[in-house]
Amino acid sequence: MTAQPTRRSFIQLAGAATAAASVGMPWAVQAKDADTTALYAAAKKEGSVTWWTAHYAQDAAEAVRDAFVKKYPGIQVSFIRQTAQVVYQRTLQDLKAGVKELDVFASTDEAHYAILKGQGALASYRPPDAGALPKAFQRIDPDNDYQLGAIGFVIINYNSDKVKAPPKKWTDLLDPRWKDQITLGHPGFSGYVGNWVLAMNDKYGWDFFTKLAANNPKIGRSVNDTVTDIVAGERSVGAGPDNYSYDKKAQGNPIDVQFPEDDAIIIVSPVGIMKDAPHPNAARLFENFFYSKEYSQTMVKVFNFPLRSDVPAFNGMHLGKIKFYRNKVNRLATGVPQMIAQWRQTFGV
Repeated sequence: MTAQPTRRSFIQLAGAATAAASVGMPWAVQAKDADTTALYAAAKKEGSVTWWTAHYAQDAAEAVRDAFVKKYPGIQVSFIRQTAQVVYQRTLQDLKAGVKELDVFASTDEAHYAILKGQGALASYRPPDAGALPKAFQRIDPDNDYQLGAIGFVIINYNSDKVKAPPKKWTDLLDPRWKDQITLGHPGFSGYVGNWVLAMNDKYGWDFFTKLAANNPKIGRSVNDTVTDIVAGERSVGAGPDNYSYDKKAQGNPIDVQFPEDDAIIIVSPVGIMKDAPHPNAARLFENFFYSKEYSQTMVKVFNFPLRSDVPAFNGMHLGKIKFYRNKVNRLATGVPQMIAQWRQTFGV
């Protein structure tokens, strides 16, 4: 039986990513926690907060909830974890119907926030501990209608039992040797996949997907479906998430990741407070919790990137050393819907 890898062993997994040239991102920030005593007291009177999230897997969301409740007892967290497009559509339906049940919206598609902001649906709020974020991410919205909530990547994941020489570049997936071996999510459901499809289109043109379709990929919904397929041995390689792949590897499953030489796709996942949030103080306290040490420590435990530089990443990787590509928010807003339509024409799903 293969020994189960430990978290410490993941320090050796940085591979090409840690060897990549620095992109010059200012990462290290001196963190000093603000006094939230008054905000906590007001939030405790409200007693609960409702959070809809697509940021990470279900167990990771549960871990965030538990860490918040431990830090701020007396406030319950009700949450739904779904794919980005699902939580977004539900939010739009509630807004149209005048239903006010959501406090904190957390999608993996930054374009959702630009649209909600344009509708006046988000509350402007600058969390007192947001200064603990890397400087490059401290104001992803200049009006503070939303903030950074999580960081992830779309990378190449693969079955480590079946694949001894994994693809090193995205374009390697076009090789006919991967025919009937590729697994993908769907941009119509997953914010991660929408980001990846747009990035591949802008880097290589839609011809990339025309050629990829010839390899007959299996297409699920969530980006996490690639992990399920690879672990089960149904497919050998995919365009999948770093976090959930690492999580399953740590459990002893035959899955590993490759950070592509032609860029990992960074997923900047915001978090925002609804303007008509029924628990506004609890919502503000919860959003500020994303910049606490406890939140970043929780992220590490569930194989996600910490947001604070005083909490080391589980695999020893430094964000400033990873070669990545980031979609601009205005490009996401117009591009992802176009990509979804083209995707359905090309892949028939």
